[in-house]
Amino acid sequence: MDKTEPGRVGAYGRVLPGFTEDDIIGSPYAVVEYVVNEDIGGDEALQEFRKKLSDRGIKLMLDLVPNHMAVDSDWMKDEEKKEYFVRKPSSGSDFNPHEFMADGTAHGKDPYCGAWPDTAQLNYFNPELRKAMTEVLVKLASSCDGLRVDMAMLILNKCHNQCWGPVLAANGWSTPQDEFWGDAIKAMRRKHPDMVLMAEVYWGLDSELIELGFDATYDKALYDTTLSRHLDNLRGYIDSKSEAFLAHSTHFVENHDEPRAVAEFGGKMNANCAAALQFALPGIRLQFHGQWAGVSKTLDVHLRRHAQEPPDEKNEKYYKRLNSILDDELFRQGSFKMIGAFDAGQGDRQVWRLTTFKWTLGARKCIAVFNYSDEESGGHIALDDITATDKDYKIQELLGGNEYSRNPQELKSPGLFVWLRPFGMQFFQYT
Repeated sequence: MDKTEPGRVGAYGRVLPGFTEDDIIGSPYAVVEYVVNEDIGGDEALQEFRKKLSDRGIKLMLDLVPNHMAVDSDWMKDEEKKEYFVRKPSSGSDFNPHEFMADGTAHGKDPYCGAWPDTAQLNYFNPELRKAMTEVLVKLASSCDGLRVDMAMLILNKCHNQCWGPVLAANGWSTPQDEFWGDAIKAMRRKHPDMVLMAEVYWGLDSELIELGFDATYDKALYDTTLSRHLDNLRGYIDSKSEAFLAHSTHFVENHDEPRAVAEFGGKMNANCAAALQFALPGIRLQFHGQWAGVSKTLDVHLRRHAQEPPDEKNEKYYKRLNSILDDELFRQGSFKMIGAFDAGQGDRQVWRLTTFKWTLGARKCIAVFNYSDEESGGHIALDDITATDKDYKIQELLGGNEYSRNPQELKSPGLFVWLRPFGMQFFQYT
């Protein structure tokens, strides 16, 4: 299917001109079986890889795709597991024929798009399927340190009902009292208490998944708001979220589903500022293959190769510096709040363009300032926690590596003066 469907084949040609059939490996989100392909060494090779990562202080996260399996999966070939899948009712003709295979098995889907023709939809109202998928979750947790769970919200009872309620009811299935994730995660944590679970989630259902036991959820709303570049909406969104919510969120400006940030956000400066602004929030920083290098061409997960682009060494240097700053315990263990910048009556510096965060850990503080806009901007930031002293204060700007001496009274009022180019940023540390 991945090699013949006209829409997909056309997309391959756009992202990888000159591709061959051998380049097409199929969708990694149509899983045949939860084992490692022997072509790349099997399960034993995965464990060796995990050990090498661990020796370097790196943890391994794998993908779980719980909503569906591949149409040619082992479960689909097992007659005893036929009821693991959503089935077309034997009576009634008002069901969409495009959502079912010839044998009556439903294709996977979500409520807002058509069926995915290379997948078979699992039936989460079937207790036996729930038991089997719990076993899959526990097994995968023994092979890694974290799981990124694809479209995790589709397994919620209300979402499963929204997609398949009439079909399931016609076949005699009723909504379970409990949520699958609550029971399955408890079973998994009894054996693997330190496993990190990250949910891909949309439609405002992130908090529900956190309550059911996930450690982190995609913050797609922040991505969309950042992309819009409407600064009042962006600051309003961040200000509306608690520090705890942000800490459980996963922030990103690109991934395998979204376009490259350099292409989507309008260039490297824009994309880098958007990334820094998001990554300076509490939470997980999701950085995609090629993002550091500043590449703009899409990486299609159906292909084994991608179009070659020379890496931008300046961009790589920027990300290394940014990550070294944000890896400090101040940004991992400190407290966060959004603060304001203001114009101290010295003319129109368009201070409204500035977005400012403050991190505090003990005596250490850091002010992160972003001009996420296409014009210069300046303003003052009052450092009201400065200790009164006769000596000048030392302020370190971490991204550029500069140090400034400033009068402590002036830092209190009118405050630290900043001036940023379009899509510029600065990190000011002081004690």
